[in-house]
Amino acid sequence: MHIAVCDDNVADRKQFERLIRRESERRGKENGILFADLFGNADSLLANPMQYDAFYIDMCKTPGVSVEQIVTALTEKGVNVPIILCCSDIDYRSLNLPGDISFLDKPIKPEELSVTVEHALEVKANAVPLIELREEKETFYVTEPDILYAIQDGLLIAIYLKDGRVVHTMDNALNLFSQLESFPTFLVPTAKAMINGRYIKAFKFRKVVMIDGKAFKISSECIPYAKKIFAEYAGSGANE
Repeated sequence: MHIAVCDDNVADRKQFERLIRRESERRGKENGILFADLFGNADSLLANPMQYDAFYIDMCKTPGVSVEQIVTALTEKGVNVPIILCCSDIDYRSLNLPGDISFLDKPIKPEELSVTVEHALEVKANAVPLIELREEKETFYVTEPDILYAIQDGLLIAIYLKDGRVVHTMDNALNLFSQLESFPTFLVPTAKAMINGRYIKAFKFRKVVMIDGKAFKISSECIPYAKKIFAEYAGSGANE
């Protein structure tokens, strides 16, 4: 599990690092190794927060920066993992904050830290996997049901999402499919396209029609698997 610690007290950051190392050693390999990245400012934390499975935050000594701002920014970026606020000079329990918020009092007791780690591990085990889509200047995180299909467009691949957005990445359909092969709903009808089988609406002669009306040619080798996925979902995405 990958943990982010954002604390503007350097001594507390180092102490937390020691506590996490001991917690990881106590749990052993069978429960997963814990890794912690330490941050002394919010900007560094917010640069790439989606890689973390839990956040431990205490920012009470930096003028102009509040925990409310950090939690709101994390939520707006799509973070939906546990956020643990570590109370020292400020008791954060009185704040009205969004998300999965827990609290620890400093100095942090190992047994109380262990409870929050266990909760984060449970959330991680039950989480829906996120798919990272990178444009030149922005990164999007989506789930498998968010993707309708993808089409090769020159040097880019256009990924059509169910909410109407289109994300353009520097990739090709076959490379994208290799990244998503762990999701059984995706298939490649041709070398320049990838579709989400849950959104197939109908079959025509050597073509599949998606729920938005877009039609794709489909190779004879791909038809049996496409029909299998279609039988499972039967275009159910049209009503989601």
